[in-house]
Amino acid sequence: MSVKAAAPSSSTAFYATLARGLDDLDRSLASSPFLSLPSLRAALALLRAAHAGLARHVASLHLPGGAAWLDEYMDEASRLCDACRALRLGAAAVEGFASSASQLSSLLVQAPSNPHLSRQVVRAISVCRREAMALKEENRALVEARAEALALRLSEGVPADAKLGGFNGFRGVLCATRMLTSFLLTLLSWGVLHYHPPNAGGGSGGDCGGAAAYFGAAFASALSRAQQRAAAEAGRSVADAAGGGGVMMHEFRRARAAVEEAKEAVERGGGGDVVAAAAAEVGVRAGALRAACEDVLAMIDDLFDEVVEARKKLLDLCSGGN
Repeated sequence: MSVKAAAPSSSTAFYATLARGLDDLDRSLASSPFLSLPSLRAALALLRAAHAGLARHVASLHLPGGAAWLDEYMDEASRLCDACRALRLGAAAVEGFASSASQLSSLLVQAPSNPHLSRQVVRAISVCRREAMALKEENRALVEARAEALALRLSEGVPADAKLGGFNGFRGVLCATRMLTSFLLTLLSWGVLHYHPPNAGGGSGGDCGGAAAYFGAAFASALSRAQQRAAAEAGRSVADAAGGGGVMMHEFRRARAAVEEAKEAVERGGGGDVVAAAAAEVGVRAGALRAACEDVLAMIDDLFDEVVEARKKLLDLCSGGN
């Protein structure tokens, strides 16, 4: 394997920054429910910071325009843009479920005082349940169609043929960013697209030891800790969820559970207090899910815009533009 024992000082600083970001993400995963808004926000924030830092670092290397490094950077940026589009579709679909759950909550609030709404309540419950099942199937198909862009690998090592010192260390920085990106996109995909337990821990067969040799122990150990925690938390979450798989965002699972509880309350013919409590729970969970989706969508849009802008700046730099 072609790796150098040490990276240039500017690259070393970049790897240290990624390591600190991974430590922050690991703490978020440890302190909040798995794939809840705080951890999804932390993953997106780290993804944005990593690619903004990559663009700044590449610009500082004064690399020759028209060389292979530019194609490699553009390929990675294009992949990330494609992943953003897929994640956005998934998050928007989850937000649609939140809207249906909100409508159900409104009907449940009115139901005790208006017996004529009972049929509409049953229909609204059916709509929510159908949408939840459709999300599972449609988002699974979306993941399969965009698998290359998403590069869903919880762990990815350094390729055996990597020449990480190439272009003044650019290839090493790009490789570290790609490893981090694959991990973060895996988390985000589990959250808003689809989690498939049998494929959860698949690696790429790269040399994980090479990460510490070139990127430093801090980055390698931070990435390994976060990967291991994500795998463990995913296993526990699936074990606790009936059926497993599908969208794993914590707020979605809570909203879906609230809809099921409301269905049981209605079918049991519960009194006004029981239905009112179910209505309140669905309303709270639907509101939290909508807010989470809005936050995630806004961050995905910001990431997409930043990657597009970074590509433009580097192209201008290579062509002698301003």
